[in-house]
This record gives sequence, C-alpha cells and structure tokens, in this order.
Amino acid sequence: MAILQQRSATIGFYNSIMTVLKLLFLPFFLLPTFLFAEPAGSLNSAEARKLAELMCRQLPNVTTILEIIQAPSSATNNSMVSAPEPPVVDDVYDTLVWLGRSSLPCLSDRLTDTHWMPDPRSEPLLGVPLVSDVAYMILSDKGVPDVLSKLAHKKPDQLRMDDYFLWPSVGDHRLRLQAAIRAWIAQHPDCCAAPTIVRKLAPKPSFRMAASEVATARTRFSRLRPGMSTEQVLSIAGKPDAVDKGEESQGTNGTGAPKHIGLLGFCAADRGENLAYIFFTERWTSDIFRRDPLRDRYVILFFSAQGKFTRMFSNIADIPPIFPQSETSWHRLMWAEPKIKK
Repeated sequence: MAILQQRSATIGFYNSIMTVLKLLFLPFFLLPTFLFAEPAGSLNSAEARKLAELMCRQLPNVTTILEIIQAPSSATNNSMVSAPEPPVVDDVYDTLVWLGRSSLPCLSDRLTDTHWMPDPRSEPLLGVPLVSDVAYMILSDKGVPDVLSKLAHKKPDQLRMDDYFLWPSVGDHRLRLQAAIRAWIAQHPDCCAAPTIVRKLAPKPSFRMAASEVATARTRFSRLRPGMSTEQVLSIAGKPDAVDKGEESQGTNGTGAPKHIGLLGFCAADRGENLAYIFFTERWTSDIFRRDPLRDRYVILFFSAQGKFTRMFSNIADIPPIFPQSETSWHRLMWAEPKIKK
C-alpha cells in the first residue's frame, strides 16, 4: 500500500508539473487572437440560447477551467482576419464563455443544482465542488462579480477556498446566491459579452450530414454505455474523424506528422483519461485543435486508462451527451475500484 501511495504521489507531482508547463505556454496560442480579434460565431439569439442549454445540461463534462482564456472585447482589428483561431481548452466551458450573455440564464438556473460531478480544477486542494459550484465558477470567469463574500458577511480575503462550497450547502444559501446573481445580471445588461475571436468565416461548411444520417448516428451513439471497451465502442460508433492519444496524435487518414489534436484537455491525466475519439456531423473548420464549438457539430468519446468508455461530449441537439452520474461509478470507470472513504 505504501508503494502504491508513493507511486500515486509521484504521478500526481509529474502531472501537476506538466499542467503548469502547459498553462505557461497557453497564452502564446491565444495572444494573437486577442490582439487582432473580431466578433465570433454566426448563431442567432434562439440558436445561441439552445446551444447554451445543451452545454448547461452537461456541466459534469467540464474538465478544465482556465481564467486565462478570457479576452478583452475591445481588442478588435477587422483587417487582421488571418490571425489564428484560438484552441479549444474545454468544449463545454469554452462554448459557455464564447456564447456571451446567451449562457447567463442557464448558468444562473444551475446555481441550485446539487448533483455530483468530477472536480474540474487542476489543483483541487480544498472542497468538493458540485454542479452549482462549477456554474458559479464559470459565471465569475464570464465577468459576474463574486457576491458570496457579501452574502456570507465576510471580507473577500477572509474566505477560504472551501468556503465557496461550504456556505452554499447550508439551508437556503444556494437560493440566496442565485437571487443575488440574477439581480446583478438584470442590473448590468452590458455584462459578460462574448470575447472577440478571430475566425476565418467560411461561406458554407466543408461537411454536413443529411438529416437521415444524423438520425442514424443518434441511433448508434444511443447504444453506448459507460464501461464499454474501445473495441465495443468502435464496433457501434464506427471510424472516428480523429483520435487523441495524448501529446502526439494524428488524424485517422494516417498522413502527415503527428500533431496535437486537443480532445483530451490539459487536465486529462489528472482524471485518468488518455484516449478520445471525435465524430463530426457538421464541420466548418479544418484544424481539430482549433475547432469551433459554436458552429462545428460533433461528439467526443472519452476513455479511461483502464480502456473503458467514460463519457461523451455532444453539441448536437439530437444526440444527448453522456456524463458521470455518481462518484462511485466514476471511480470504478477510472480506476476499476470505488473510492475509499476515509
């Protein structure tokens, strides 16, 4: 047992170092985008709200929360349309942030959602965030100020990390927090606009499934169950458009040098996930690492180091996502054993 604990600590330390290095280099991907940016996306209001609702329903699929992906909306230069698109850090999180005010209603609704979810923080030191707590984190990253210190009658520097999870768990505190957030949003109609992002807007998608093909895909993906092996999943879902096995992966066409696909995210190793497949039903972008979650339509299947199917991201309205339902089932999928309670 001591050996296993030591090995686990060593792996955890290594993963933490790798995460820090990745976060240090991430701004270099994003800097050109934020210096020369123009409004992103082409969704109308109804489409944006519908996509936001789909993302809020799968908040347990959030794996990484990084504040540095925020950009000043005033930094625009319409002449620099050739600046690179930003990479996707987390498909659920990025979509909710890039949707601007369209995602505020559904995130506010989730402030009372007490369902369990895996911890998306890269360094989970104190507290166990629930879906409602993660919704609050995203709202803060979108520009909503921290109102919890005032509600708790404490100065901001007096709050510990776990206070953000403990205070809402008492009595009607989540309802009070939700009411305060909704009131602030109503009083600040200019808050939380979508960050400006460079996109080479194509006049039409390079690929789009017919409605009948999407219906067939829905039937296939509806047969997937957490715990299936990679072989079982591929026999049902078919050949993916790209595979991410970690730092170096390549598309399924087998051509070209290995490149970063970016499906697993920066904190995948902390969660025990080391394999992901992506399947497109509609595609506007050519670089999967810089896919556009507002317009591209796709599902991503994730697998644990145990070779078990764990969850599915989906931004396709007709294909429901799959995400962890309980801590016990999640630990069994990740490490083939339930979490040991201390």
